[in-house]
Amino acid sequence: MSTESTSSLFAKGEKLTNGYFTGDAYLQLLLAKDKNNDFVIGSVTFESGARTNWHTHPKGQVLIVTEGAGLYQEKGKVAKSIKKGDVINIPENVEHWHGASATSKMVHIAITNYEGEVNAVWLNPVTDMEYSEANK
Repeated sequence: MSTESTSSLFAKGEKLTNGYFTGDAYLQLLLAKDKNNDFVIGSVTFESGARTNWHTHPKGQVLIVTEGAGLYQEKGKVAKSIKKGDVINIPENVEHWHGASATSKMVHIAITNYEGEVNAVWLNPVTDMEYSEANK
């Protein structure tokens, strides 16, 4: 009998209701910024169709996909498919978005650096047209 677990690596966390996400997205905080770490780590669950707004990070971000399939897109570039095991290194001040595909949920660990007290600059939502095009 197999004892392999099919559950997620971390708990789903709290639903994000801050206006920076479209669809159902959840955050499980794993490590808060403190005197030793100038970054925050969270596990973010995106149900199918869920995504971030366009945004930037003044000191960059790293995403580690732990489950499912999703999308990552930098402004002016074609969206990239991302899947479990992918690591995305997002340079500072690059406008981008990320989230689940239209047909699969996606979970990633986000490691987000701070510049002073700022770790993200949130911009406009990804439109349904932009999202539909990314899913082609």
